[in-house]
Parts: sequence; structure tokens; C-alpha cells
Amino acid sequence: MSMTQMLRGAMKPPAAPEKKTFDSAGSDSLVAGAEDFTIADISMAAVAAIQQWAETDDLDDGESHADRLMALLVGIADANKDGEITEDEQGVLDVAVNAAWDYLVSCGVSEEDAGALLNDWDSETADRVRDLVASVLPEGEDEASAEIDNFVFSESDQEPALDAVYKMKVAVRGGKKVRIRKRISGTVRLSAKQKLAIRKARMKSHSAAAMMRRMKSMRQRRKMGL
Repeated sequence: MSMTQMLRGAMKPPAAPEKKTFDSAGSDSLVAGAEDFTIADISMAAVAAIQQWAETDDLDDGESHADRLMALLVGIADANKDGEITEDEQGVLDVAVNAAWDYLVSCGVSEEDAGALLNDWDSETADRVRDLVASVLPEGEDEASAEIDNFVFSESDQEPALDAVYKMKVAVRGGKKVRIRKRISGTVRLSAKQKLAIRKARMKSHSAAAMMRRMKSMRQRRKMGL
């Protein structure tokens, strides 16, 4: 048998799964699961964006670290990268910015600095915050990816808000309301360097190694009844 035939045999489509029916409770559970997955995916992208931002060493002329962080977060929501934030994209961006706020605070950034950065995009605060985050980031891709998982899937994690996406409620972590008061509005044109940084950030949380480790961790948690 040739190698091509062997590969084709290995790639046979799986048998069609047995159709299942769900009552209203099952349907609600599926919707909640989809929402949780969406929140987790956005949160992972936001943490990866912060990590990538902390490693920034290629700012464009006239670009500040605050500009770069905004671009990285906008890149999570702006699917077609046209710079125009639709209402749905704004909802995703709200979740991403809230998750970024949470992660920055978990890294030791003060709430005041987190607010000045993510509400006002203050350049001086951005420089100070970036230096702090860079000093506490884990070394190595595996360690950085594991930190993303630990933050997003930690047992102490409160259910974050979908804010302007599915549910209209305030995000809460540790009993505190997240203080993201301002939305990013208007047109945000992304430069070539910013788009490259967005791709690198996405790879941090969605590489093959990261996804495989995540699946193994989930299986282990299920076995332990967590």
C-alpha cells in the first residue's frame, strides 16, 4: 500500500454522530456552555495580547505603548481588520478590555493605573505598566501559555460578563466591579507592525501545543471531578 493510500485511509471522515434531542433545560445548558466558551476564548486572546504587548520592541514612529495595546485589543474584535468597530465587535472588545484589566491587576498593576491605561490610554502610564508586566512575565512559550490557562480557567475565577454581547450585566471578579467606563470608538487603523503583533498574540493562546495541553488539562479535571 502506498503512503498516499495510507494517508487517505487515515483521513476517512468519522461516522455521523447519533442525533440527540434536548429538552429546554438541555438547550439552556448548551447555550450557557457556548457563552462560557466564547468568554474564555476572548479572555485568552486578551491575556495573550497583554503578554505580546509586554514584549513590544518595534513601535512605529509616533506610536506609543498605549497605542500598541489598543491596537492589539482592537485586533481581537475587528475580524476583518478594517478599523471600523461594529456593535457586535464592540461587545467583544468590551469583554476583552475587561479581561485585560483583570489580568493587569493580577500582575500587580494598581487599579488606578489599570484604569488610566484602559480608560484613558495614557502613554506615561502605559510605559510604567508595560515595564511592570514585563518584569513578572514567565519565561518561555510553554510557561506563558500555561499562565494564560491558569488565569482564564482558575478555580477562583468569577464568571465574567458578556457585557454588551449576550448578557447585560457588570463584570465582577473578587467581589469588585471592573472599572472599564469608556468604549473605544471611531476608526482604528492598524499598521503592518500592529497586525503582525496581533498574529503573534493569537498564536500564544491558540498554538497546537497550547490547545493540546489545554485538552489534557480538561480531561484531567473531569477525571478528578472538578
